Amino acid sequence: MIRRPYAHEIKLLPQIENQADRRYGRVGLRRVVDMPPASIASLERGRREGRLWVAVSPVGRVIGFALMKLPAGRAWLDQLSVLDAWQGRGYGTALIDRTTATARTFGFDTLYLSTYRDVPWNEPFYARRGFKVMPRGMWPRAFRMQFMIENNHGHPSWRRTIMQRRV
Repeated sequence: MIRRPYAHEIKLLPQIENQADRRYGRVGLRRVVDMPPASIASLERGRREGRLWVAVSPVGRVIGFALMKLPAGRAWLDQLSVLDAWQGRGYGTALIDRTTATARTFGFDTLYLSTYRDVPWNEPFYARRGFKVMPRGMWPRAFRMQFMIENNHGHPSWRRTIMQRRV
């Protein structure tokens, strides 16, 4: 089930992100594992503004989340994390679908994200869900700035791309 998180669940989300990110170490991206997760303040703001959703197991445990941000007036899937043990069961897809529906409700026609090109649970995963790579020459200034921020945090630019999906 996908739903908005309760205030007391916000503190769980950085832990979920950290646990889900461990798998990056297996594909040579140890820096991702070492990066700080989304801040409590950012997650709480997303909750208050209706841009944060959680995936919940059949017994009511929070097992994943999606956070949408709105940089430069565009809908941006900033974070999608699902615990390893629950991946492959449709929770990530359901979180993307909820994010897409909310972007549409907010008046956007496209949802954007940045991701790794050569990681199986990144670009190929998103491509199977209707996202397409956005050519670098078409990136607006705000996306180039976002990309630079991600590079400064340790994401290697040659392995990254920006994708888009009509909502």
